[in-house]
Amino acid sequence: MRLSSLLFLVCFFTVAMSQCAAAAKARHFRWEVSNMFWSPDCEEKVVIGINGQFPGPTIRAKAGDTIVVHLKNGLHTEGVVIHWHGIRQIGTPWADGTASISQCAINPEETFTYRFVVDKPGTYFYHGHYGMQRAAGLYGSLIVDVADGEEEPFKYDGELNLLLSDWYHESIYTQMVGLSSNPFRWIGEPQSLLINGRGQFNCSLAAAHTPGAKQCAGAGNRHCAPVILPVLPNKTYRLRVASTTSLASLNLAVGNHKLTVVEADGNYVEPFDSYSVLLKADQKPASYWISVGVRGRHPKTVPALAILSYGNGHGNAAAVLQLPAGEPPGEDRMHELDVPKDAMACGLVARTAATPLTPATPLPPSPAPAP
Repeated sequence: MRLSSLLFLVCFFTVAMSQCAAAAKARHFRWEVSNMFWSPDCEEKVVIGINGQFPGPTIRAKAGDTIVVHLKNGLHTEGVVIHWHGIRQIGTPWADGTASISQCAINPEETFTYRFVVDKPGTYFYHGHYGMQRAAGLYGSLIVDVADGEEEPFKYDGELNLLLSDWYHESIYTQMVGLSSNPFRWIGEPQSLLINGRGQFNCSLAAAHTPGAKQCAGAGNRHCAPVILPVLPNKTYRLRVASTTSLASLNLAVGNHKLTVVEADGNYVEPFDSYSVLLKADQKPASYWISVGVRGRHPKTVPALAILSYGNGHGNAAAVLQLPAGEPPGEDRMHELDVPKDAMACGLVARTAATPLTPATPLPPSPAPAP
């Protein structure tokens, strides 16, 4: 009797472990970090990219999966590490990517393999954690879906990703020297703000509503072309928002739409650096502003703007390159909004103006593509 019971238990655990192993996967990536020329806000600058890409590649996995990143340091004169922001690294502290604390920096031309389990579903990101490499562009999204057979405690029809960052034209070395000097030397406000690695310097997509501003061209340089997020009417979208800023705290607003915070760094409604919010596309089919601006101090940086586009309003969610006719939710208005304190703590606000936007205005002609 005891032998049969023992055999049953062995068989039970063997089957259970095999099912878990079948569900969880090892997801492999081969990356090379290197310097490259890029124009995030239409001004060319040396950035740090991964596999010739800025921002870095998005990692997508399911809870319980093992992430394996073979990282080669292609920087010629300095080390590199990657920190996986929000990942708990249970049992793998050496994969946390904090230079001289949990691992030695990866020397030029050397390769290090990060291997860790993502145990909680949520919205995360990764970034360089050596010097100020994050401020030079070494970052990207890390999204963990629920495991097979599991469900989120909220429903939605689609996802839209927003990776936010501040962008300085001064080199990261100038920034480091200033921030570590005695007396302290403040670098000043960022020259631009980026949405998914794109922004516009010294101009505005909403120049018609910004006195003295120059109208940005609609396209031409793929590095800094406006971000357009296509939606369908009466659908609910999960906005996965991550802030990779180095020196600025940001507000996010979507014209005429309400935002419901549902997740932060794999937790539900906690004030962290990356969020999931639900947005219901329940407004008149048109184009609406998405605005990101500096908060916590008087802003001198022009807000970053993207476009939420309802397409043609007949069921097609094509990314139509048209400007909203209404004024974007500006920084001066964000502080006047009647929003709960916990929402302001998260830096997420929604402008709920009663006046609907009028039909969209086409963008002006674009200049010739940059060489």
